Amino acid sequence: MAALAIRNEQSQIVTISAKLIFYGTQATNELAKKIATEIRDMYHEPKAFVNLNGTVYEVHMRIEYEVFSFEEVIPLAFKNTNFRYNFIRLEAQNHVTRSFMGFGLGDNVGHWITSDNLGDSTTAAHEFGHALGLDHPERYDFRGLGNPGIMAPRGTIVDAHLQWNPAVAAGEYGGTLKPFHRRVQAYEIEAIFNNLDFDSNGYAEIGHLSNVLFTENGDPLNIIF
Repeated sequence: MAALAIRNEQSQIVTISAKLIFYGTQATNELAKKIATEIRDMYHEPKAFVNLNGTVYEVHMRIEYEVFSFEEVIPLAFKNTNFRYNFIRLEAQNHVTRSFMGFGLGDNVGHWITSDNLGDSTTAAHEFGHALGLDHPERYDFRGLGNPGIMAPRGTIVDAHLQWNPAVAAGEYGGTLKPFHRRVQAYEIEAIFNNLDFDSNGYAEIGHLSNVLFTENGDPLNIIF
């Protein structure tokens, strides 16, 4: 998901601002609100600060959303140059059977599926992290470290109480991370700001814009205008 980082030198607050534009057969205002709320709340939870050129800024998140029909979203995506705009198709399922972002870290498009329990499972916040340029961590074993970060993938080894089934041995079926237990960590938010270049007005662009839309099954859609 692309976004804008907006730095206010007077308040010493830097805001990550993004708008989620939802479309697809499962795109409803109720689900869109749940997704946006999960992302906003989870990224505020660590109360993170970041050092920008020697000044410490408090990090805020501004997550807006809107639901469009497929016919409405086509011209929006085609003309888009706004780094805040992210186009997310919501469907019951897709050909890879999981929610995903588009083309490389930081892309502003995705295809998310409702079977991932969007808005209640941390999946939306995890995919949002990919869109902000965050990758899965190199570490895969978090035993003894408490809740892993939001970017920990499925299959991560964790303490028993964070597993799908706390009664089985680590690494066995059910013995890996239940995604619900992921938490956004301050170090993950700090990583979003690595190599960001703020202009003279205090704006920095995060990610990139492919503006590609998807079919219901999750294939890239080729539209000829």
